Amino acid sequence: MKIKSTKAFLVCLLCFALLAAVHASVASSAGEGGIARESGDVQPPIFGTNEQELEAVLADLGIEVPISKPSIYVNEAGYVSDRDKTILFVGGQCGNTFEVVRSYDQAVVYTGTIPESDRDKLSGVAFGVADFSVVDEVGTYYILTDIVGQSYPFTIAEDTYENLFLNLLRNMSDDNRQESAVGVCDMSFGMHAIMCAMQYNGSLFEAAYAHLEEQEQDKQLVTQLLYMANWLIAQQDTDGSLYGDYEATAAFCGVMAMSRCSFGKYEKSVDKEYQQAQERAWNWLCKQECTTDIQKNARFYAATQLFNSDGNSIYRKLADEFLKEQGKDFYADRFLFYGMISYLSSEKGVDRDLCTNIVMDITDRAQNLCTKAKEDTIAGIGVRTIPDALLNMRYLSFANYLSPNKEYTLIIENTIQYIGGLNEYGVCCIGADGKWRNAQVTQERNLEWNGIMLFGMSDMLNNLNAINNVR
Repeated sequence: MKIKSTKAFLVCLLCFALLAAVHASVASSAGEGGIARESGDVQPPIFGTNEQELEAVLADLGIEVPISKPSIYVNEAGYVSDRDKTILFVGGQCGNTFEVVRSYDQAVVYTGTIPESDRDKLSGVAFGVADFSVVDEVGTYYILTDIVGQSYPFTIAEDTYENLFLNLLRNMSDDNRQESAVGVCDMSFGMHAIMCAMQYNGSLFEAAYAHLEEQEQDKQLVTQLLYMANWLIAQQDTDGSLYGDYEATAAFCGVMAMSRCSFGKYEKSVDKEYQQAQERAWNWLCKQECTTDIQKNARFYAATQLFNSDGNSIYRKLADEFLKEQGKDFYADRFLFYGMISYLSSEKGVDRDLCTNIVMDITDRAQNLCTKAKEDTIAGIGVRTIPDALLNMRYLSFANYLSPNKEYTLIIENTIQYIGGLNEYGVCCIGADGKWRNAQVTQERNLEWNGIMLFGMSDMLNNLNAINNVR
């Protein structure tokens, strides 16, 4: 009873605090010239960040509270001037028309029709998708209707994607890091995704670095990756393993080998340290049984990285024998996916027939993803969770690197907008500042999420630039 009473007291206290803050906010707005449309400032729905903080605190107490959300979903991460722009109206009771309102002077720059809602087959939510692509002028806006009020504010700019990419670079180390076997795998695959992005789209990163301030030089990816590698090495046990876990040790072994290829050639001490770390990890793996599918997948990943690093035929033989077995699905399993792209990207010489078969599988899966995305009239991505959307982005980014395709690029762009707020939750998962928002749908985030976003965005920007140059 005492625990329940304490929770009840805390809930009341938090609610009173929130109501007081809201009252003060409303009073302040009134004192400065009335309601939001007359004051010159865009006012988001009455519950904003404070409500999200309250929800998080109450969740820690094991208490669920109803949360008010706008019925107009926008891409809060921002839209690009000359690209398509859509908004989602939720529930079918939003009225007949909407207005796009410029924030600083409340001028209505566009009036559109709210379409009838259709039941989304993937989420079960009724959405109406409206287009306002004709609005291209740079600025901050919001959507307004007579019935459900206004949306959160959003920006339109020519360099929206470039700024988001740069801010992702600044915040690449912002991840839910944990010292555990799972944390080692998340860190290792996140590093792998980041290094792939750097290898495949290097010129874009070099251009981005020019926009970093002098005091931000530690935000360069090389510096951050070296720090991450040291964080991993600090967790290696004296027997060579990480937490005595096969998967974590294999992931560590592989990413040490990859890091050695990327950075060891520039610094002998780094090369030696990483080589010793990878060898200790591999020696431990060789002493363990490798009988389950996940263990075999993990060993394949480590072997491909070691082959790229050392060129030893023993590692290639292990990888070749593994790939010759039928029924490999490179889509979802991280060891298989990253091992596969490392095998295809090897400069040491690999089995061409195996490579041809893998590329055919990649193309077939990518086309299946495109088909599902075309059938998705709401978000244009074919899935309805943030992790699944990132899986698709990861896969299509590599497929796009192998063979640039406008459809792949469009799905990646749609995914970024989905994550920015055009999703069934109406939640902006990552803002224009390049930081993940604290929300229920982002609690699983880890460094690999950051790496996939960087991989996908760098791939998309390169392809959009290529498309614009052709115009």
